[in-house]
Amino acid sequence: MSNSQEKLGWHSLGTSFDCPCGIRHALPIEACVVGDDAARSLADFAHSRCGTSCLVISDENTRQVCGEQLLSKMGKYPIKVSEHMFPAEAFEATLEKGDEVAALGNDVDFYVAIGAGTLSDLAKYAGNVQDKPVLLFPTAASMNGYSSAIVALKIRGLKRTMPCKPATGIFAEPAVVATAPQRMLAAGVADFLSKCSSSADWQAAHILRGDYYCPRPREFNEGVQEKLLVNASAIGRAEPDAVRLVLDALLLSGFGMVIAGSSAPASGGEHLLSHFIDMKHALYGTANDLHGTQVGVATVYTLGLWEKILDLEVADLDIEAILSHQPDNSLIKDRIFEDWGDAVGQEVWEQWTEKAPGTEELRHRIMTFCEHLPELRTSLSKDLLPANQVAHCIEACGGPTTAEAMLASTEMFQLATSRARYLRNRYTVLDLAVELGITPC
Repeated sequence: MSNSQEKLGWHSLGTSFDCPCGIRHALPIEACVVGDDAARSLADFAHSRCGTSCLVISDENTRQVCGEQLLSKMGKYPIKVSEHMFPAEAFEATLEKGDEVAALGNDVDFYVAIGAGTLSDLAKYAGNVQDKPVLLFPTAASMNGYSSAIVALKIRGLKRTMPCKPATGIFAEPAVVATAPQRMLAAGVADFLSKCSSSADWQAAHILRGDYYCPRPREFNEGVQEKLLVNASAIGRAEPDAVRLVLDALLLSGFGMVIAGSSAPASGGEHLLSHFIDMKHALYGTANDLHGTQVGVATVYTLGLWEKILDLEVADLDIEAILSHQPDNSLIKDRIFEDWGDAVGQEVWEQWTEKAPGTEELRHRIMTFCEHLPELRTSLSKDLLPANQVAHCIEACGGPTTAEAMLASTEMFQLATSRARYLRNRYTVLDLAVELGITPC
């Protein structure tokens, strides 16, 4: 039994339950297997639960690594298998490709994806469109999207996050995943460790603004990040048992997002920094890096912000001076349209205006921060890790932790630190740091 199965504890896959937060949570994923013969488990599950015909999508790389292994297991059952294989060259999950995969599956009972984030997102999107089961066979532990209820697709040139039904089942073999490039494994570790910052963002938004928050998703992460920190060197050597730890961590993180009904437990200011870089890449062809790699660098940055924020002394805050230095919305609007042009700029502007505070609201928020600073220090300590500890772990796993070490430019990352907060109406540490005068307006 994998750690992702053991950690379910208080309820089972495929069920729902009422929570004291007032929300009925659900985890509709029916199977999650991490083990040496997950391919056989996928075939068994497909035969018993999914139907008699499927579309298997892969690319030339993932098909070569483990395609025959999986298809031979499925061949033991009377399942009619159709295949669609993408080229070996790196490609993005676009709405057009998603619609293509959905159409190819018109006459099958279910979808199977052999691959990492791009192929999984295409299959999940297609399954959502067709209302058909989706089974995933991951080939890299690079991100937490396998078990999430969202897909990231490029639509009209921009990557967007869309809600979808989660996969029906996820089946992963550590030995297969260990063959992926080490940089991808380190990116997965970074993506998981970012939860210590994003969870703090989510809880702070609840304390300071009254946004919805539920502590249950964080239960999936308890004890897991400690195991990653202890086993960082083994992960850096891609030892199968250590790879299993990373897979479990990422799957558990996805479970947390599913029951929360949003990405909030796993996507805060650190993800906005990565989204900014990716949007610039999509619109203007500037360099970007793996999602988890960018998130890791951003997490070290946002954890540093949290350290500065929680070290503040209320007596040192000059609220009127802080308010006088806040940029007005006309300046912010100019920045947004400078970054994104008219069409995309309008969408970003609408996101920003949903959370942009007026002067009196901001004064009240700063006063609320002062009042609740002791509570924040206590409550957020359950999630936050020291920035240098996270950086050390990512480096030991083989990933970068500074903007200079990413494929994206240092200048782009620096621009993101001041402007990424405009991208989404979600309140994060990027907003709080500006509102308290920690970072430039």
